[in-house]
Amino acid sequence: MKKILNLLFIFTFLIMSVGYCTTVTIEAKKQTLKPEINKGFFEGDVKVQVGDVKVQSPLAELDLDPTSKKPSLATFFDHPYAFQEKGSKKHEIKANIIKVSLIKKNILAQGNSQSIMMENREPTLTITAESQEYDTNTRIMKAHDGVIIKYQNAETFSDDALAKVDKNNDIKYLELTGNVVMKEGENVIKGDKFTYEPSREEYQITGNAVSDLTFDDGSKIYVESKYQQFNRKIKNVIAGGKVKIIYKDYVATGPKAQMLVDEKTGKPNVVIFTGRSKIEQEGSSVEADRIKMTLRPKAFYADGNVKTSLTGSGNDDMELMP
Repeated sequence: MKKILNLLFIFTFLIMSVGYCTTVTIEAKKQTLKPEINKGFFEGDVKVQVGDVKVQSPLAELDLDPTSKKPSLATFFDHPYAFQEKGSKKHEIKANIIKVSLIKKNILAQGNSQSIMMENREPTLTITAESQEYDTNTRIMKAHDGVIIKYQNAETFSDDALAKVDKNNDIKYLELTGNVVMKEGENVIKGDKFTYEPSREEYQITGNAVSDLTFDDGSKIYVESKYQQFNRKIKNVIAGGKVKIIYKDYVATGPKAQMLVDEKTGKPNVVIFTGRSKIEQEGSSVEADRIKMTLRPKAFYADGNVKTSLTGSGNDDMELMP
């Protein structure tokens, strides 16, 4: 009888701690409660539901606050599985250990963690990392150490990641930091920090930013700068800070460049350098305050204090005096 009363006592505080409208249930083949050490132990097909968040595992522990005796933390061991469903969308987490705060409604996944967001049973976002934390109140997810993200047809690698989702679990903001690499087909983007805002259809990469893009015909364009920003709505790329662009036998450098995307191909076709810039081709070079470079057809135009250096054939020595 005493054990049943203790169990009801814990259930009562579970309900109070997550809100009056939230139903909490705990199922297990074996339950051991030890209020004297503020612990509860659950073994065998453990199932816990806190609101619309469900967790399943072979083994779990429940910590009580020593002062209030309210449940403060539930820890699940041996490769637990947590998930949340809303209509056609589902968010699930797997890891070696999952910790759930029953007061703050936070979920922490540690060790080989994987988080998947699905719609109509199809993955829309997959995150793997050494650890991940998801706050069901703020809808912010953080991932650390060896983060790999698969989103639509893109795959990213980074040290850390942060994602914000709305009530429908759609991404509002994505941030990657530390040794960032983003791959989409043959296109590769690298940098120290990457941010993406779907509502603005804009991404920005900062800190030693590199874009290595491949066209349909197999030709490539390489862009190196301090930062790069791409906006799908206005279809342009802005690169700033020691910009270097390589396209076929063109090597162009300058403080700032804007790449305009062709609406038909969806690829950059016009590059406009502003500030003192230089374009080199097979030993010849042109310097100017403004340079416009077109990729198809391949050409460039320079204006503003233009300085041209042409490489001729034969001996470079020339005498003007007889």
